[in-house]
Amino acid sequence: MKKFKPQNVDWAQIGRFLASADKKLASARKILAFDEEACLQQAYESMLKASLGFMFSHGFRARSQPGHHIAIIEFVRARIGKKHAGLLTVFDRLRRKRNMALYDDTGFVSHHDAEQALESARDFIGVIRADITARTPSKP
Repeated sequence: MKKFKPQNVDWAQIGRFLASADKKLASARKILAFDEEACLQQAYESMLKASLGFMFSHGFRARSQPGHHIAIIEFVRARIGKKHAGLLTVFDRLRRKRNMALYDDTGFVSHHDAEQALESARDFIGVIRADITARTPSKP
């Protein structure tokens, strides 16, 4: 089965996904003070939301199936500049750490881990937003 399916490009929808990514990041910042694991989860989800907006801006969406988060990360990796490879490595590391914390209860999240997740998510959303903005048709 294919990992992606075509999606009509809807710039308003893409804007809503980026706004949601910003909200999740702001939420993650507030949570950091008392729940590092939840902070990391929200930071990861903010990156995921931005990535979905990025996919939509290319006319695709991920199919809901096992491994679709990996497919989303790979989609972005294949289309974003090589200079951002480090951010995608962090994105994938956050995915694994989140899964360990969620499913295995072995993924202890330190304050430092959570702070790094916040910083990476902020940088990642900035890169995604700049890429989408550069490709958004200007309004007459």
